[in-house]
Amino acid sequence: MLGERLAEIRKNYHDTQKSLADKLGLTVWAVSAWEQGRNSPPSDVLLAICKLYGTSADYLLGLTDIDPSDEACKQRQRLTEEEQNEMHRYEEYLLWKRKK
Repeated sequence: MLGERLAEIRKNYHDTQKSLADKLGLTVWAVSAWEQGRNSPPSDVLLAICKLYGTSADYLLGLTDIDPSDEACKQRQRLTEEEQNEMHRYEEYLLWKRKK
């Protein structure tokens, strides 16, 4: 369940496995393993994914079918391309700052 939902949300945000891995400071192999159900992310990484995509761990783990990221994704799609790019740059900055 987690793998399918993670892949769906990641694609909704137009992220590749590599871009998600980069944002989390992990390898593409780790993201691929989660999506294929071979492994699960540690709790701190699961929390980071939830924050990144505006979803809940309950949704990713299959405890609920209500995805809080649906509305966030719809709002994001209403932005112009320039606004989306600016938002992406800001997200990258915040993730970079968090790693310091």
